Amino acid sequence: MLEPDHSWRSRRTTFGVLSAVAVLVSFFWVTRLLLPGTHRGFSSIDDYLLYLPAYEVAAGWIKRGVLPLWNPYALCGIPWVAGLQEGFFYPPHVLYLLLPTPTAFAASTLLHLVFLAVSTVLFARRAGLGVAAAVLAAGLFVLRGTIPDFAAAEPSQFEALTWLPLGSVAVLDLARGGGRRSVALLALAAAFSFLAGYPQISVYVIYTWTTLFIALLLGARPGLRGGAAAAGCFAAALALGALGGGVQLLPGMELLHLGTRTSEPLSFDTMFPVGGPILGNPVRASLDDAISGSRFSFGVVGLALAVAAPFAARRRPLALWALGWCALTLVFALGPLTPLFPVYLALPTLAWFRAPNRIVCLTEFAFATAAAVGLDAVMTALGSRVGTTPAARIRVPWALLAALLGLVATSALVLAGVGSSSGIWPAALLAAGGTAALAALAWSRPERRPAFVGVLVALAIGEVFLTPPLDEILPYTSTAAAIYRRHEPAFALLGKMAGPFRVWIFNVSNPELTQKRGALYGLRSFEDYEPVNPKRHSQYYTYFIDGKTTVSHWPWLFAGNITKLRAHGASPPPATRRRLLDLAAVGFMVVPRIALRDAHVRDFVTAAGMREFWPLPGERPTPSAQELALFMNPHVLPRAYVVYRTRVAPPAAELLEKISRDDFDPLSESYVEGDVGIPPAFPGPARGVPARIMVDQERTVEVRATAAAPGLLVLADSFYPGWQATVDGVPAPILPTNHLFRGVPIPAGSHLVRFEYRPWSFRLGAIASLGSLGVVVLLLWTGRTMHEPRVGILRAA
Repeated sequence: MLEPDHSWRSRRTTFGVLSAVAVLVSFFWVTRLLLPGTHRGFSSIDDYLLYLPAYEVAAGWIKRGVLPLWNPYALCGIPWVAGLQEGFFYPPHVLYLLLPTPTAFAASTLLHLVFLAVSTVLFARRAGLGVAAAVLAAGLFVLRGTIPDFAAAEPSQFEALTWLPLGSVAVLDLARGGGRRSVALLALAAAFSFLAGYPQISVYVIYTWTTLFIALLLGARPGLRGGAAAAGCFAAALALGALGGGVQLLPGMELLHLGTRTSEPLSFDTMFPVGGPILGNPVRASLDDAISGSRFSFGVVGLALAVAAPFAARRRPLALWALGWCALTLVFALGPLTPLFPVYLALPTLAWFRAPNRIVCLTEFAFATAAAVGLDAVMTALGSRVGTTPAARIRVPWALLAALLGLVATSALVLAGVGSSSGIWPAALLAAGGTAALAALAWSRPERRPAFVGVLVALAIGEVFLTPPLDEILPYTSTAAAIYRRHEPAFALLGKMAGPFRVWIFNVSNPELTQKRGALYGLRSFEDYEPVNPKRHSQYYTYFIDGKTTVSHWPWLFAGNITKLRAHGASPPPATRRRLLDLAAVGFMVVPRIALRDAHVRDFVTAAGMREFWPLPGERPTPSAQELALFMNPHVLPRAYVVYRTRVAPPAAELLEKISRDDFDPLSESYVEGDVGIPPAFPGPARGVPARIMVDQERTVEVRATAAAPGLLVLADSFYPGWQATVDGVPAPILPTNHLFRGVPIPAGSHLVRFEYRPWSFRLGAIASLGSLGVVVLLLWTGRTMHEPRVGILRAA
């Protein structure tokens, strides 16, 4: 007789659980992120200054067929795709092509939160944990700790982390002898993490997968041959994933060699830019509420269940990994406060990145896994009470007793004033509820236990909703994003009025003056908030402000924007180096009227000889002095010109000292790195002439230049590899000129010089990504033929 097929019922149950988790996460997003906002604060400033405007500009370009590889509207031009953080080729960002930017930003955050929770449930179920334990893991990982803050304020970090649980599913299969589909799944998760645009988090994710794989492999003891095969599949999957991210990683690696962020270990000042390694570490501060009281707290019930994890006999490798990785990453996140931080710095690539406290996101995943394993251990122990073996009787009390002792210990610590600064009663009530639920579990009949397990899970997750939410206004609605519209008429007019010249919008951190949105109006901004930028830019801009080529004060790296007009140390004020503005073709300066109350700003405008222009439209005087004042730079130089005399450029500091003088005239003589090839026997006129820019697009510039003798056409746009030049259709070299700009040798006569950005790093990276995608599709199509996993993912769930 054929047995009835219950697979549909299993799938229906799985769908119901995942749907319930999705509803819970959506409720959390609405009540904890969307609605509570009362003000704009520091935590979400990157949303307004960096991410939202970048997504809007890039989506507009892509819609009209322009890939966001180079941004000519910021910092004299930057390799935009190489900065990585905006994740232009991250597949889920297709939302920005379909929806208004604020709506897409909100939808992306919500969908990633839901996906993170659902994939965490699948990971827990694939690990053999029960439904309740899987839901607990998702709740403790996604709804508390740093994850909601990542989702709200650091989208690229959050999106890079989102693929951790899905990749962990593949790691579980590979450790059990999984084959091609497991390789494809891990490669896909790694590629998406890289494409999200935050390599630091992606590296952390890979470390997590690696340690999990090793722990599971040691627990499985597959033998030398089986272990080598599994390790080979694991390594191949990561390599395939790295290739999948090549379209962004290769341009990023190119910038790594030419930028302010290098592969050298960072100093402690640079690594901990806000407050230093002790006072500036938010993880240290969050330990004051480690047990209860804040959205970063682990929670009374969650901690108690994690204590029971080591008693999960059937899941011991996973439990020991979760507890060990949780402890180690938390210690690493504390930085130099612990003696283990040198180990962190010694691990490959970790010393390259700022803010090591971000590794605490892995602590959250490991903790959630440990708590879920602990709950499963309690349920397994209670289920084995019907057993008759001595081992079964011994295991029964230990898991349950460990959880009860965990509740007692956390309660005692809170009563002693440790681990909670918000009072003792919430933690005490939660501990009492957890104790009652565990006691009821121990003495209830088997058919009633699911209800008490549900109470435990509800207590652990519900504690999240008792803590204060993030109360900053996030740019999820058109109303929140309306802040950009205040000065829109002025920026639109400036874009037309400035023409080929640049405009310096002096902005400390006001979203109303976000420079990145200038690209929407064709406005070329002299500066912009771009934390990852080329070294030439850092040296040029730092010298303009400080009179030196390296940043020797907070924030210890040039972030692309200028927030003060006061030189650090004993250097003369920036106005004495105004010539660097002239060289960059900065024709106008825009300053909020209130900023002129700062003596340094006021003195700069006066000493630099800026002339106040007529009022901008819509910028009438207000009591708060937030209206914009427009100044014209009468000393501005043409953006394109021909020069007949050149010199070999000295080292950067000496060169910048020379070209920043008021009497430096680049049309009479310019400094070049390389051989210009101008014959000394044919000296040209004493001074060159301006050239005319005919085409001025994102990745193409055409200049009509007329030279009376062989000379050098200088374009005051950033020099960077990937730019190619032709003179009347004949390829010509591009030479770094006056440190930051481009120079092309031209013969006498009238010529059309064309600049086009065609970086090899992007082309090769795109080929790598497409090739990797093809291999992943092939692996998924051919199925599992190397080592058949025991159970499919969804069937296990």
